Amino acid sequence: MAHFRKDRRVKRCSHLAGDADEVGETVVQAVLVVPVVLTFLWLALQATVFMHDAHMASAAASEGAAVASRFGSSEMAGRNAAVRLLAELGATAASAPTVVRQGSDVIATVSIRVPRIAPFFPSVVTRTAREVREKYVTEEERNR
Repeated sequence: MAHFRKDRRVKRCSHLAGDADEVGETVVQAVLVVPVVLTFLWLALQATVFMHDAHMASAAASEGAAVASRFGSSEMAGRNAAVRLLAELGATAASAPTVVRQGSDVIATVSIRVPRIAPFFPSVVTRTAREVREKYVTEEERNR
């Protein structure tokens, strides 16, 4: 059976021990630097989330405008295409997408809610896409 000494003391390593002033200075530096680093990290994360949601809104608006601009298509088909793409991407719509025909153009607008991680960023991102309506031209009309 092994015998253990009760009076055994741990010796401080001279290379690890520093002056008390240096230890306090390191703590102060950490207290000042860590919040700044975390703030920049949160802002970068929020900017990334915002840009991702902006790209999803742009994609949904483009899809809605493209579908509605096809010959024989309708505004409702464009809205349904935008809603379907938002669901596939997992985005949360802030309002129902709108698709409007104005003259020879189709304009689709999509708004998405942006999760809040850091303050000072918008909570909703809106993107609009414009497409020219397809026009069916017969062979006779082309040759004129």
